[in-house]
Amino acid sequence: MDYSKLPYYLLFLGLFILGQSLSMWGQYVTLPFKNLTMWEAFKMAIPFAWLDWIIMTFTIQVGDKYKLVTPTQDTFLLIIIQFTLVLLINRFYLKQKIYRSDLIAFGIILLGFLVSFIHIISNVFNIPIPKHPTENPNEAHASLLSRRYTTLNTNPGALDLEYSNVDYSKQNTNAPTNDGQNIVSGDIDTRLQDE
Repeated sequence: MDYSKLPYYLLFLGLFILGQSLSMWGQYVTLPFKNLTMWEAFKMAIPFAWLDWIIMTFTIQVGDKYKLVTPTQDTFLLIIIQFTLVLLINRFYLKQKIYRSDLIAFGIILLGFLVSFIHIISNVFNIPIPKHPTENPNEAHASLLSRRYTTLNTNPGALDLEYSNVDYSKQNTNAPTNDGQNIVSGDIDTRLQDE
């Protein structure tokens, strides 16, 4: 772990816990009230969801900007924090008992996060650990279609280059008009499948 990133890890973890605390509280706050309508329960819970959405947006932004965790580790952290909060809410708010199996499951989840974060298996078996992409981390997991969509939105002229070599002679019913703007979805799908 890079200790120069410690303040960012603390900020990331603090925001993560705050966001998930709001989320889990919003999910459980209505349970003791047995006679709530759906609308009343929604009105009680939705402000927590909105606050969680805002806070988690900043949390993920901090994690991505400073390359603190991978998306898989984000998911592990989400599960760990939510599991912990569920146990606490069950015990202290809903007054339910926590069983040994709950604690064993929590230990297994923590072990999975530890293996992922410290790369235990990769280090033991000398498996290379993939690095974060240096260009745009959002592009690393983007599908071909989403990359094309982004390209077309950021550079509208790319449409002319993208489909300039499509052979319309085989499909004369779908041939473009003189200005080249009439491309039907079937042609686009055929072009994408060829690659």
